[in-house]
Amino acid sequence: MSNEANNLFQGVANSPFHISVGAVVVNANGSIGCHHFQSHDLHESEGKGDLYQLMRETLQPDETLEASVNRGLQEEFGAIGTIVSYLGSIKSHYPLPKSGMEVEKTTIYFQVALDSINQDLRTKDDIESKSEILWIQPEELKRLFIEQGKRYDRTDHDESSVIENYLKYGKS
Repeated sequence: MSNEANNLFQGVANSPFHISVGAVVVNANGSIGCHHFQSHDLHESEGKGDLYQLMRETLQPDETLEASVNRGLQEEFGAIGTIVSYLGSIKSHYPLPKSGMEVEKTTIYFQVALDSINQDLRTKDDIESKSEILWIQPEELKRLFIEQGKRYDRTDHDESSVIENYLKYGKS
């Protein structure tokens, strides 16, 4: 059995439910870190334009939410950060690539203060390693998420509600 098949939190055909953690990573000037995939970097973005995405990591068995956030920060951004607050969640649905079966995905988001970053720490065999990490002011990122939400079929590609929660409830 593969790791994916052993992970209770990874949506698969016989268990179409997925749990991830996400991070609104905030640097010293108040910008938020996000993945930027150019339209040719991801199959699912063909013809739909560039894709922006917050850090999201699938929860692993026996892993706390905090440990998953910290692992995701390092693997996806090469970052170390401090969790500041909980910012809510997004529930979405998407089809599994091979079967087309629909997966219910819940992503739980946290605000994270960036402590340090070293791009060399990013996991090279992960899909996110194809992204460029951009730092964008919250209002602009919210606008980008709303705009791309209209172009994509997956509702989790519009993370504007998480940015809105950060703007309302985030801590300095």
